[in-house]
Amino acid sequence: MPSKDYLNVAVTGNPPFMKYNFNTSQLVRDALPNVIERAGKKNIRILKYYRDTLDTYTDVRFVSNDIWSGKRSRFLPAPQPGEREEHVDVDFILHLGMIALGWNPDQFRFETIARRDGYKLPGDDGKQVDSDYSKSLGLPEVLSTSLDVEAAWRMVKQDHPHVTSCVSDDAGLYFCEFRLYSSLAEPYVTKEFGNKKGWVVFEHLPQLHTRDEIDLARDITVSFINWPRRPSHLHWELGGATNCY
Repeated sequence: MPSKDYLNVAVTGNPPFMKYNFNTSQLVRDALPNVIERAGKKNIRILKYYRDTLDTYTDVRFVSNDIWSGKRSRFLPAPQPGEREEHVDVDFILHLGMIALGWNPDQFRFETIARRDGYKLPGDDGKQVDSDYSKSLGLPEVLSTSLDVEAAWRMVKQDHPHVTSCVSDDAGLYFCEFRLYSSLAEPYVTKEFGNKKGWVVFEHLPQLHTRDEIDLARDITVSFINWPRRPSHLHWELGGATNCY
């Protein structure tokens, strides 16, 4: 299955965390179709990252590099014994995360930027983010997606007008935002991924987990994925989330 016949979208999900015994991102990742068929366009292959990511800053950095490496064995369904390792050209990454920490638990938020510094909470291993290391690599204070998140969001609004959603420039300065930053940063620090700069997005999902709610979140995510295009110009600035409606 040569990658030129598809757009390859890598998708991550996370296990339950904090007080929650579920994580919508894990459930939606697993519910996504393996292929989105599009008449007259390249079909989109959904590559589900094979393991649930951990809430440690070290693991987040590992995952970003691991996904961009494009090893077929990193994605579901798991390769069968004896299968040859295949390289898959990942076109862009979609990180999924569940809303927490006091935000409206019923909204979908499509993130556009991520910050290098300001992460005050430690990971599950008790370790803080090493901002000095990121600075030593010459990484900028803020990194932005190069994908047209606003156009993709408008597609979501068209398909699901009664769902609360927004384009956001504040991903929360915790692991959701650090995942976005780390994946945006990897092409700056690893030469072989240099042509992937900006090809990462993050979708915050509501705290929903019934079958019908997961099906809806899956359909919204499919609508969002269906618009992987670059805008004519980038205009995101640090300054708070757009009002959700």
